Amino acid sequence: MTGLRSTAAPVIRDRFHFAFSTNGRHGVCVAADDADGWALESWALTEERPTCRTITDVPVGPGARALPLCDGRILLLQRGERGAGHRHELMLLAPSSGATEVRRLGEIPARFGCELLASPGTGQLGFAVALEDPEHSTIWRVSSAAPTLVPIVGVPGVLTDGSWLDRDAIALNQTSESGRCSGIAVDLAGGSWRRIWSLSDTSNDRIVASCPHSKLLVVSTDTTGEERLGWGVIGESSVHFPGVLHRSGHPRRVLTLDDRGERMLVHEMAGAVSRLSVYTPALDRLEPLDGPPGIISSPARWTGDLIRAPFSAPACPATLGTIRLGEPSRWSSAIGQRPAGEPGWAEADLVEVPGGSGPIEAIVYGGPDWRHSPHLLVALHGGPLSSWRFEFDPLFQRLAAAGVAIVAPNYRGSTGYGDEHLRAVVGDWGGPDLQDVLALGRALKRARAGRRLPAPTVLGASYGAFLALLAAGTEPELWSACVALAPFLSAPRLHAVADIGVRHRVERLGGLAPTDDGRGPRDVLSHCRSLWAPLLLVHGTNDHTIPVEQSRTLRRHLLELGRTEGVDLEYLETDSDHDGVVLTRTEALRQAVVRFCIGVPGVPTDPPPTPESCPTAQGGGGQRVRSGRT
Repeated sequence: MTGLRSTAAPVIRDRFHFAFSTNGRHGVCVAADDADGWALESWALTEERPTCRTITDVPVGPGARALPLCDGRILLLQRGERGAGHRHELMLLAPSSGATEVRRLGEIPARFGCELLASPGTGQLGFAVALEDPEHSTIWRVSSAAPTLVPIVGVPGVLTDGSWLDRDAIALNQTSESGRCSGIAVDLAGGSWRRIWSLSDTSNDRIVASCPHSKLLVVSTDTTGEERLGWGVIGESSVHFPGVLHRSGHPRRVLTLDDRGERMLVHEMAGAVSRLSVYTPALDRLEPLDGPPGIISSPARWTGDLIRAPFSAPACPATLGTIRLGEPSRWSSAIGQRPAGEPGWAEADLVEVPGGSGPIEAIVYGGPDWRHSPHLLVALHGGPLSSWRFEFDPLFQRLAAAGVAIVAPNYRGSTGYGDEHLRAVVGDWGGPDLQDVLALGRALKRARAGRRLPAPTVLGASYGAFLALLAAGTEPELWSACVALAPFLSAPRLHAVADIGVRHRVERLGGLAPTDDGRGPRDVLSHCRSLWAPLLLVHGTNDHTIPVEQSRTLRRHLLELGRTEGVDLEYLETDSDHDGVVLTRTEALRQAVVRFCIGVPGVPTDPPPTPESCPTAQGGGGQRVRSGRT
């Protein structure tokens, strides 16, 4: 297709679900690329620069979870095949220079997921927390000697996280059916549990980290309306909430404790980038820690003067980063070498762009003259209360390689910019955030008009797809085309069909609040007649967050209004879940988006024919991307 710069795209390797051994000497993650599929990666962390080895002789799937043991062996948990997906198979791997030794330990019933926890001692390999249904979890002991799998205690609710209080007691967070979270302690020897951290019947109170050696216990609560970090001593009732740990509108979280349990590694978002600091409870002191521009995520491991954590930046796919503490601290990342002669990944910049009530920050690909690129894309993130982050994005890299400039704004409702910016959309979905998007669209139209360049394409994912469709229907002259990945049609329409977790989120963030600002309903179907631009609509058939019927309804409505599939409407359903579409996990989906964006013509000067003047289009099954444009 004209405009595509290359057909042989470099392989993108994604990494997920990092985990570390308790002694900090081993790591493991699940990796995926379109050349080799899914695989386990084993990381040796005995030196400052980690080394990685791909385990090629043990097949894994996207739902795999792995836990490295202190001796280098790996516990691997995999969901059963179709028809037995409610059971998870547990295996013990012993990687070597030859074939990997595999020992099957048994199966755990866990219809809704299962997680592994490292053991604090040597009597067992670890523990598994199985979610049998949304109202009941079971903790299992995993041993090398028979019986290898033993259920210890059942607990109502959903159990997550996990940190040790002593050799026989573990702290977990328990989420009830109402969505409220509290901290509990589970006595593994006695097979019992009790609630140890709960401030009210309406607050979310979590245990963040603990250390049996120092007795340090780190907690959080939102009982004041904003999440705050605190700390106490295991076995004592008093909890301190230091002012230095709280910054209004900028939530902080603890990634890990040092191996003596005396200091915390604290993370916060400063706009689109990570900011790290070290907090010492004994001194009530918070000290900034230097790091590169990018995103540092959990889990982390702090051993001696080395901190390990997953790291990503726009030109750096997810990898393992290392901080050596000192004066000054030193940062490095285990970036894989690109083949000789292969171009590097596209760089990005942080810039200010116009918003509806002032400048907003955006991530931009395309260099200093990005506004005048022949192909320009405005990308809208999910949410609400989310943001674009300064990290590697596979779809953005594919678009940039094809010559598409990208501007990804963090409009009102985005995290990392303070409470006023964040909460502007609570109770006003499609309000201030949409006004920011439209203000940016108008500014780009003015900047491009003098050079006779087409208007940008607007792309959104999840909540961002809802915004993109509203933007394309509210001021259609601003856009050449629209891409909607897993959209919903309106907050009330989503609430009516979503599962209980999504319904709670819609209610909590004011999605059902009435709006009376003169801008009309925040419903995509009410804007369909003015949605002129060519549209690519993608949804996963296994999407349990936003059901696929939201996109099917929109497709039917557009066909009734005279749209023609393969001409001004392209519809694709994929065999994937919500994240698979929103994060464009497959290369086929990324290339479909790229081809659509490159092939978009200029803005139509007149609206399409009305249903009265155009026969209703008879669409096909809509299961493949088809294009009548070149």
